[in-house]
Amino acid sequence: MDYNNTYKNSNNAWGAEPNRLLQMIIDDIPKNTDILDLGSAQGRDALYLASNNFNVTAVEKSEIGHNQLVKAITENNVSNINPINSDIYDFDIVKDKYLLINIQNALQFLPKEKSLALINNIKIRLKSGGIITISAFTVDDPSFKNTDQKIKSHFDKQELLKLFADFQIIYYFEKKILDKGHASAPEPHFHGTVKIIAKKI
Repeated sequence: MDYNNTYKNSNNAWGAEPNRLLQMIIDDIPKNTDILDLGSAQGRDALYLASNNFNVTAVEKSEIGHNQLVKAITENNVSNINPINSDIYDFDIVKDKYLLINIQNALQFLPKEKSLALINNIKIRLKSGGIITISAFTVDDPSFKNTDQKIKSHFDKQELLKLFADFQIIYYFEKKILDKGHASAPEPHFHGTVKIIAKKI
């Protein structure tokens, strides 16, 4: 999905607060370590992580979203974010570099086979003892049956949990929830969501 128009019309398309999964584990990650934010959008999570003294690589396909993060970095004199304008699937993840890899609502825009391949690649390349945080869509999402949607990847019930069976599961949530609205869909609507925090052991 092309979010250029969404980001062009809103400097804060997903709200100001960083995602809750990061807030849950932020104190358990040693400071000054390397973190990868895949699908960083306008930089909400990347800026939060940087403000907590982490070195962040922020990868975003949307040129406008990427440029907005670059602007925020410059305006706020942030020195510990490396913004990269790239498709998350094409980004070369350096093995054993990142202690946290964050993917919030980005996997659904990849074809399912690419989504699964990316997860497998992340599992291999994540540093030992590292943590992955993922938010994604399930088959309970209305877009699953709507072929006109741009959403391509949906996870079956407990599929994501099974994919990380060889990791330590810190948190898992799977439910249909009400979204009060955001820049690209301002009216209240439901999403089938799955969220996971998993640690490589």
